[in-house]
Amino acid sequence: MIQRIQTFYLFLVVVLTSVTFFLPVAGLQNLQQAMIYEISYLGLFEINISGKTMMANTWILTALMAIIPVLSFITILLFKKRLLQIRLIIFNLVLMAGFYGLLFIYLWQFGKALDASSYLEIPAAFPLVSIILSIMAIRAIGKDEALIKSLNRIR
Repeated sequence: MIQRIQTFYLFLVVVLTSVTFFLPVAGLQNLQQAMIYEISYLGLFEINISGKTMMANTWILTALMAIIPVLSFITILLFKKRLLQIRLIIFNLVLMAGFYGLLFIYLWQFGKALDASSYLEIPAAFPLVSIILSIMAIRAIGKDEALIKSLNRIR
């Protein structure tokens, strides 16, 4: 149902992952050349006085950042099919873990190529919070399913 707590959790997942899509997630800094690089949904950018220059594309990361909130929103709309909701949330958890895996691979590869040290921005923590909220949503959906099964047993 729309007014259940798991809907609130999933809505927060949609909001947090949507915000992550539009903000820079991580950065790289080369101290020898005084260069700063930024990773966002558009790709890797070199930040200098004249503006941003695109260095590399990160389209797989962009695809994951777009699929995760859409899948969470679809999961909200499937409130009558609780077991399907749980499966979709588990798939979404795998995608969020894949997001972190890809992010660290990109940071490692770009840091090695540019001879730069990497750092994470605050929006990089939003998928981790979304993972926790998704686990809480699974637990709430499981409780609802157990309640429905117990009520059917009484009849």
